[in-house]
Amino acid sequence: MKFSIRTPRNRVDTVEVRYDCSCGCKPRARYERGTDEAGYEHCCCGQIHFVGASAEERLKSYVDEHSKGGMDGDIGGYTFYSQQISAPWGDLVTVAYAVPNNPREH
Repeated sequence: MKFSIRTPRNRVDTVEVRYDCSCGCKPRARYERGTDEAGYEHCCCGQIHFVGASAEERLKSYVDEHSKGGMDGDIGGYTFYSQQISAPWGDLVTVAYAVPNNPREH
């Protein structure tokens, strides 16, 4: 997946990571440098991405919680991926994402 990376105006310690989803949405998530947080967005088609500290673990935990609650059962599970992106301040930041096996229509 190809991610766009930018720094929001007046937020030099924040990176915003977005992609153009095949359903037409443009999900974005933010991570603030030096925090133990991971921002995320869950697209209408079922695709999810997390960016920041422990992104992979947080993504899997999020999916597990949704599964336990009976949510997202219609998408037939996920395939998980992760990659490193270069933040504007030079550090590598993890982006983890899950692609549904049967995406919803927009």
